[in-house]
Amino acid sequence: MRRSHDALVPQAFQECPNCGELKRPHVLCGSCGHYNGREIVSAED
Repeated sequence: MRRSHDALVPQAFQECPNCGELKRPHVLCGSCGHYNGREIVSAED
């Protein structure tokens, strides 16, 4: 019972509304650079 809080939990993923790639929730999309409907980082092609 000592380490019952150390269990591994599966990571949640969401589909990016801009490009459709999977990303973590509340995290900037790594492929297109959008977050919350705005472009934060310009994507280099």
